[in-house]
Amino acid sequence: MVSTSELLIDRARERTGLADLGPDGWQEGLDRLLAAVPVDIGSDPRAAEAIETIILGRLVNRLRIEHWYARHDEAEIPRVEGPVVILGLPRTGTTALHYLLAVDPRFRYLRAWESGDPVPPPVAATESDDPRRAAANGRGNVRHIKTVDGPVEDVGPLGLHFHNQDLLLPLPSYTRWWRDADLTSTFAYHERVLRLLHSHSASCRWLLKAPAYLFQVARLAERYPDVRFVMTHRDPAVALASACSTVASSQKGAVPARVQDPRDLGRDLLEHFAEGTLRAIAERRRLGEERFLDVGQHEIENDPLGAAERIYDFLGLALTAQVRAAMAAWAAANRRGDRGRHVYAPEDFGLSAERIRRAFGGYIDRFGALTGIAA
Repeated sequence: MVSTSELLIDRARERTGLADLGPDGWQEGLDRLLAAVPVDIGSDPRAAEAIETIILGRLVNRLRIEHWYARHDEAEIPRVEGPVVILGLPRTGTTALHYLLAVDPRFRYLRAWESGDPVPPPVAATESDDPRRAAANGRGNVRHIKTVDGPVEDVGPLGLHFHNQDLLLPLPSYTRWWRDADLTSTFAYHERVLRLLHSHSASCRWLLKAPAYLFQVARLAERYPDVRFVMTHRDPAVALASACSTVASSQKGAVPARVQDPRDLGRDLLEHFAEGTLRAIAERRRLGEERFLDVGQHEIENDPLGAAERIYDFLGLALTAQVRAAMAAWAAANRRGDRGRHVYAPEDFGLSAERIRRAFGGYIDRFGALTGIAA
């Protein structure tokens, strides 16, 4: 039987000796996450234990974050300035673009080793010797670009507030709830975590990326009025099949005892991301298209410097010779296929290319040329 939220909170407080969990707004998300366990997993004690361990870690980090803030003057910590948000369907070149732009030292981005253990915030002068960094796994694979100091999706702060889509957990009923959840407090806490992390950094201009942002464009713009969005595009029939393969592998790693039926996963992700693209398109119209720049995955692969030039023009930034050279070096060392071939097909998940494209009809009509789909 899964533990209650009260029991997990008590365990987190006992582990840390701390009591303050910070601003409200996270409680319903925690309750919903726990309620999804018996619905989606049943009575499997090993799977429930794996998920409880993840939740307990998030509660511990919330306690440690508030303890840090209690010992520092929040007014002296710079706010997040002019964030650049990469969003799009998963597997549309978002990670490659994230890495490409991250070579510019003017951007601050999240690293895996600080995401899972954010306190104390790293100090640039000493972070090369930080034990969290030393323990980090920087090995990529056929699905993922990954280095020790490379950028990762900033889903960590969203998860700490229990308002992330949490696709890496086999809890689709939670994800369905999350799509229409009240996210009023989510990005206030998101910024709280980012401010802690950059409290010793030279730059407060964050380079952010997460597929979940398809659903949260409006909330991001409310919290960060000077935000700019770069949206990536690819044939959804290809992108979704790749995403299904990637999510299936990640779920198995996070909760080894639970293997979701591939057909159920395909159905859930198709519904989820088709809805996400429609919401992003609607919010773009409402907020103003001038806040958005569109980039095709084929452009990121075939002309990364050209893509970077367009992005920098859009952001009003100078692409310096030094940054250009660093980008060229990164792109040359990270060509598609260098890490092996990722094999996947829609049929592996009970889908077909035709079914996926029908579901994404509105998206394809809007961005057809950028998706690479032949006319």
